[in-house]
Amino acid sequence: MFDEGDARASFVIPMLSRSQEKLLRYLGTFPDALAKAWDVPRAVSLPGLSEAMGVVRSGLNQPLNVLLDEGFIVVRVAHVLGGGSRRRQVYHITEKGRGWLSEHPLDDSRLDVDLESKNQGGLTIVGRENELNALKALLEKEGRLVLTGLSGVGKTTLLKAWSAQSPQPVRWATMDQLSDAQTVIQAWFPDTALHPVDPEAVIEHIDQQGKHVLVVDDLHLLDPRHLKVVRSLLVGLHEREHKVVLAGRLPLPEGFDWPLLKLGTLDPSDAAAVLGDHLDEEIRLEVAKALDGHPMALNLYREGDQLPEAGEDIQAFVEQTMLDGLDDEALEAMDGMVLFPRPLSAEMVPGSSSIGALDERALLRWTEDETSLEIQHLIRNVRRTMLDEDRLAMLHRAAAAHWANHVDEPAYAVLHLYHTMALDDDRFVEGMAERFDGLMLEQSGAMAVLFDRATSQRPQQENLHYWAGRIAVHRQESDRARHHLEGVQSSSLRNELAYEIAQIEGDEQEAERLLQAQLERASDVDGVRWLLRAAVQRIEDRVFDQASTLNGEKIQSMLNQVRLPEDITSRASITVSMTLIQLTVALLEGDEGRVSSLVEGLESLSHAEDPIVLHAKLKASLAFGNGTNEDHQAAYERAAAAQTTAFHTAVVGLTFAEFLVRQGHPSAASVHATLPLPSAWQEGGSPGHRYAARWWYLKGHLDPSTSASSLRESARWFRQAGCSNAAREVTQRLHRVL
Repeated sequence: MFDEGDARASFVIPMLSRSQEKLLRYLGTFPDALAKAWDVPRAVSLPGLSEAMGVVRSGLNQPLNVLLDEGFIVVRVAHVLGGGSRRRQVYHITEKGRGWLSEHPLDDSRLDVDLESKNQGGLTIVGRENELNALKALLEKEGRLVLTGLSGVGKTTLLKAWSAQSPQPVRWATMDQLSDAQTVIQAWFPDTALHPVDPEAVIEHIDQQGKHVLVVDDLHLLDPRHLKVVRSLLVGLHEREHKVVLAGRLPLPEGFDWPLLKLGTLDPSDAAAVLGDHLDEEIRLEVAKALDGHPMALNLYREGDQLPEAGEDIQAFVEQTMLDGLDDEALEAMDGMVLFPRPLSAEMVPGSSSIGALDERALLRWTEDETSLEIQHLIRNVRRTMLDEDRLAMLHRAAAAHWANHVDEPAYAVLHLYHTMALDDDRFVEGMAERFDGLMLEQSGAMAVLFDRATSQRPQQENLHYWAGRIAVHRQESDRARHHLEGVQSSSLRNELAYEIAQIEGDEQEAERLLQAQLERASDVDGVRWLLRAAVQRIEDRVFDQASTLNGEKIQSMLNQVRLPEDITSRASITVSMTLIQLTVALLEGDEGRVSSLVEGLESLSHAEDPIVLHAKLKASLAFGNGTNEDHQAAYERAAAAQTTAFHTAVVGLTFAEFLVRQGHPSAASVHATLPLPSAWQEGGSPGHRYAARWWYLKGHLDPSTSASSLRESARWFRQAGCSNAAREVTQRLHRVL
């Protein structure tokens, strides 16, 4: 605009309303380059602006239009990151808009804010001053609390606003149907590459990070399968003087009789503010009262929507409003999302093309990084009651078909299992033997929930109990493993599961008895497999810095029982395995001549540069002190470089690092630091477990600040591998450290 009363043209800078100014200042926090970017964050789309301003989407129309008319902002269509394949309207500040901001520096007193609490993402909440103060006071007094209230009432929003003001670091985790203690820890410390698994080690590990405020949202979604461990973790952290805040709908899982703060709906005047100032105050108050000040219902409201009658349940309004205007494609996508057991990547979900439409209607709930989404919980709960069994079955079949195309990824393989299990489809256990180790490395908590539900639905199906028992063994939950053992009747499966239980419990006599029972029933090939596995387990049942108590005669007796197959390839492989076992025995007994002879035998089966031969020569050199430190380093590098897999290269590194620790050599720590973390492997079963045990044991030697948690974790992995003697040795060292 120009003032024509002066010969020189000059801009007359208009005054803006409070809502218009807030919008402009918010958009001014984004860089100019965003205006030409191909991909833009959701924060500059209408849903993002609505959340940042704390008003419903329709409440932004008037202030946005004014800013557009003044040329302070522009609107365009762009691809929103994580927002599906369709492009959406986004808003950017202009040079003129930045000019207005420079002419009007922020003056808090001029903004006339009744109550606004913003977190680091710009989120604004309205009408919660008393609740915020109560939360702060209760947490300061008790050090722990539970925030509860109806779905959609604003528990998460209140916690986010509070966390932005917390003087202590706040660590945040959100539960879902498949969460366990490990997923909580990973959410709290996403930048930590490796976390312990042992419950006591976890508490010590977190304690070493300094004091925090630890939040667990949506606690009501915690499956009973993981209640005991999660509750123990949270109680243990509180006892270590960490502040712990829980949030969820009533009823909460048992055992959380903590100080309670109940969040109600908004006062009518505050609820009216959420609707924006484009409506007359009288109309806003009428809507606010009709919707009982429920924040989620207010967010769903659009001007002209039919309001519920007095005394009518909010559910009826939600049912009507969430479906009004949705096309068939968007409705199908929403119904599919109703079944999500956890938030899922926006790039991968079925119906991703409808994400924009659902987001515009305030039906979606996004993770903090806005890469994953789910249906708002109130919407999910209401819509679920509207779906009959046939509709649910159809949705589960469609979801199972979708995730069947992505089963190579453990997180999506679990979703495929989830939906096929819901259909009572026995095929969901097909191929478990091949996939089990990979799934357990990344998804053991989810797998535990799925198979626990499956065995409850079909208690007579022994293969379900067998796999549920294997999962419990992997998680070292022996009581639960024994429960599932009762559901396994086939002698071979029962003995195999019972053997694994005896191993993690350290019952060597029972393990030996069950081993013999398995050998009596096994075919030649299976018998060889059991014998070699048991022999390797016995020779690896030790820690590198303690004298070995190995019974070499017993090992040789086991090898004498091996019946070599006729197949030449299998025969050669088994012969090499037996030679390596005999080599380890000779090394532990200090029989240099025998070691030399066995190494020569290995070389005769292959060649001098064979990876196995080079590793064997390295072990012999280190065991008998042949050569200088430079010779040992060269032999290590040569053996490591020859290995054909990263896992075997890392095992060679473990061998050398253990030698350096025994020698007190200063380079031990640097060698250990180069070794991949145990979590890096898809190697399942005992080899991976033994690697983890040895890695953590070395860390316990080399990093005094984490010795206790590292040694606890090492003992756990030795037990997992069936190495009970090694676990006891590690535990004894732990007691000396403590």
